Amino acid sequence: MRVVCMRLSAVVLACGLAGCPRGGPPPENLASEARRALAERDRRLERYRVEATSTQGDETARYVFSFRAPNRVKGVMLAPTPLTLSYDGTHFFRLVPSEKKLAAFALKLPPEKAAVFLLTQFSPFVPEGYRAPLLPSKGVVATKVAHPRGPEAFELRVVTPDEGGAPITSVTHLRYPSGDFLQKKTTVGQRVSELVVEEERCDAARALCVPQRVVQRENGAELGRTEFTRVDLSPELAADAFTLTAPEGFALETHELVEATPSPPEGTR
Repeated sequence: MRVVCMRLSAVVLACGLAGCPRGGPPPENLASEARRALAERDRRLERYRVEATSTQGDETARYVFSFRAPNRVKGVMLAPTPLTLSYDGTHFFRLVPSEKKLAAFALKLPPEKAAVFLLTQFSPFVPEGYRAPLLPSKGVVATKVAHPRGPEAFELRVVTPDEGGAPITSVTHLRYPSGDFLQKKTTVGQRVSELVVEEERCDAARALCVPQRVVQRENGAELGRTEFTRVDLSPELAADAFTLTAPEGFALETHELVEATPSPPEGTR
């Protein structure tokens, strides 16, 4: 078994951007109301399975993604290169048919660091609208605005520095009061990137809507789009469906993903 270390400095940086828990409750304001709306929405969206096609230029990807609370996710890339990623609550799996290999990682990280790791692995499968947007614990400026798909929306503005200290401004619109994702605009210098929901599927019983078509633009020009060709918000998903086993003829590799111990200062080794 191989032990894989996760460097603390990288994790701390990721947590700062992704909003890992910190001490003290957030102030009671509209941002807190938006967080509560997102948490309640996640509770109602306890399981789902989607089939999607994403296009960007001449490239097309087809995949299936499944989620079951708590903490079970699976992404199956069908094209262009088959690949399966899965997490069953304790182990992360990576199945690569072209290499005839299954790698199984026992996650032995603190919860917030495990969440960051899983986010980086599964984010290509799950766009905004099926997962709660990442919000830092501090620095969110929230207002209520009119929106054509709202009719009202939470507007959540966050400004963070890039590696050179220049500001990155992110503005997210969520339908008020349900917290459904509507659009996100990110500005870095002269570059403006947008992710916009153009079509939704709504579930009256759950009082929420999820994206059916999402378009990505940069400086007004379309870069790509994702069409959810099938959306099932109440699929039958057995818990053991997220635990992968090596097919016949496949090699199995086992690993542990642990937090790295910080290196001692120079001169003390």
